[in-house]
Amino acid sequence: MARIPAIFVLILCGSFQLGHLSGAGRPGSARVPVAQPARMLSIGEVWTANTRTPGLSDIGRGKGIVFNPDLSEPGNREFYRALGFAYFEDPDWHLVLAQIKTYNKSHPENRIEVLLIQSHGTNGEALKLQKGDQPDAPRSYISPAALQERLEGTGVRMCLLAACNAGRLFRPENYAKVRAEEGNRLFGPATLGIINASSAFDPSRTSVMLGRRVESHIEVINECHVSELSPAARRELARSGRTGIKAATRIAVPEMLIQLLLQDQGLHLVSFGFEVQRSRAETRDNDRERLIARFLGFINRIAAQEHLQEQRMTN
Repeated sequence: MARIPAIFVLILCGSFQLGHLSGAGRPGSARVPVAQPARMLSIGEVWTANTRTPGLSDIGRGKGIVFNPDLSEPGNREFYRALGFAYFEDPDWHLVLAQIKTYNKSHPENRIEVLLIQSHGTNGEALKLQKGDQPDAPRSYISPAALQERLEGTGVRMCLLAACNAGRLFRPENYAKVRAEEGNRLFGPATLGIINASSAFDPSRTSVMLGRRVESHIEVINECHVSELSPAARRELARSGRTGIKAATRIAVPEMLIQLLLQDQGLHLVSFGFEVQRSRAETRDNDRERLIARFLGFINRIAAQEHLQEQRMTN
C-alpha cells in the first residue's frame, strides 16, 4: 500500500556537521556550557523495553508523546493511550507542560520518564506546536533549554526531539533562546507565545537529558490505516477501554517512534553537539515501508500473545 507521509519542515538543504556547544552565554539568557561534547546514546539507554511479555497497554508504560496537532490524525489519542502512552496534543506549550506535570503528580506508579517530542523543527530554530499554518492559527514555540528547565522536577529524565534538523536547535544562538533567521517562512506568528530559558538555568546541572538523531534528517510521520492491524489487535485495542479506536480509520505514526519500539539499529542517537547546515535527507521509501510493516507486525504479535494468554487463563 502506498503511504502518504506527512513530512514536516521542508525547504532544507546541506550536509551533516557535528559540533560542540560553546560560549558562556549572553546577559539575560541561559548559560551554555563551553565545548560541551556530543555523546552517543544507545537505544536501550533511552528507551527501556519491557522485560516481560507485555500486553498492548504495557508498550508505552513510563513514556509519553507530545504530538503536534496539525501532524496528527483523529484516531491518534485513543490509539496511543490504548498502547499505554501518556499522550498530549495541543498547540500551546504552556498547557502541554502543565499537563505533563499534572500527569506525573497524579500517576506516581506510572510516571513519564521518557518523553518523545513530535513537533515541527522550524528549520531547526525552535520546537513549534501549531494547529494549522494560517498566520492567526494557535501556535507556540519553545527552545531546547527552556524545555529542559520546565521539565526539571517533573520526573521526566529523557526527552527525545523528533523534529526535522533537530541538531540545529542546539546551536548556541538557539539552544536557550528562540531566534528566527530572517526569511524563515516556517516561523509563523507566535499567537500563543514563546518560551525561553531563564537566565538562572544552568544546563550542566539539569537532570533532564535531550536526545536527537545523529544524522541531519527530515522526520517523517507515516499515515497508517487501522484496518491494516489484525482483527485481534483491533479487538484488544478496543478492549483496553479505548472504544474510540473502533471509529478511527487512520493513525499518524512517527518514524522515530517505530524505530524506538523495534529497537532498530538504524536509529543513531546523540545528546548535545550541534549542526549548522540544513538537510533534506530522509529515509528511503522502501526502508520506510519495511519499518511500517515491522511495526504493524509488532503490534499484531503482542495482541496475539495477549489473546492467547487470556484464553489460557479462562480455560
